[in-house]
Amino acid sequence: MKCKYCKSENTIKYGKSNGKQCYYCKDCNHKFVDNGKFVKMRTKKEVIVAALDLYFEGLSVRKVKRQLGNILKVDVSQMAIWKWVVKYSELVKKFVDSIKLEIKGDWHVDETAIKCDGDHRWFWEMIDNETKFLMATHLSGERSIKETLKFFRQARARSEKRPDKIIVDGLWSYKKAFNKVFYSRYKKHRVEFVRKAGIRARENNNVIERLHGTLKDRINVMRGLRNEETAKTVLNGWFVFL
Repeated sequence: MKCKYCKSENTIKYGKSNGKQCYYCKDCNHKFVDNGKFVKMRTKKEVIVAALDLYFEGLSVRKVKRQLGNILKVDVSQMAIWKWVVKYSELVKKFVDSIKLEIKGDWHVDETAIKCDGDHRWFWEMIDNETKFLMATHLSGERSIKETLKFFRQARARSEKRPDKIIVDGLWSYKKAFNKVFYSRYKKHRVEFVRKAGIRARENNNVIERLHGTLKDRINVMRGLRNEETAKTVLNGWFVFL
């Protein structure tokens, strides 16, 4: 039996609680019950996973509640569903960020405007063309060199390998950020910088533009994002869901 807290298999049986077998983890010293639920949650994990999947597929919280009732025959509040979205988006995003990747290929970069609390914010994404894995995301109020650097450094820190190409649109700050983060005078570490990708160019950014279209369809259902905190939560969950 794996520990719910640290995933260690160094566990032993430790009596019973309400007729259910209890376990004790010798590594993290936690006691737990194998009841099909996440740690410190009263709802079964299958219900929570279904709620998150429905939400990030595009349903509103109200419609997620209705579907859970119709399909799984469980009654949960809209607030409970939203708390699950917030909690597990942050937890899983933190775990994903801790993983070092070994992706070497063409990384496509683009930014799109989204509405947040009535104002426009910029949401940046970098995606690997072959695996379709999101290397980095970033939310900012402007498209300055400072913000572009934060975004590029996040992507560089996630991968053990350097990409073959960075493919961008015509935004002026991309080149300067690229030179600071990815440029190398050594041939074996050299990354090609491709600007102004388009329909008639030798490269295009269709892969990431389709992603932005899907994201905007999701946000339109929500009628925009209420504030920056909500935006970061939803976009973190979006990052993990993809």
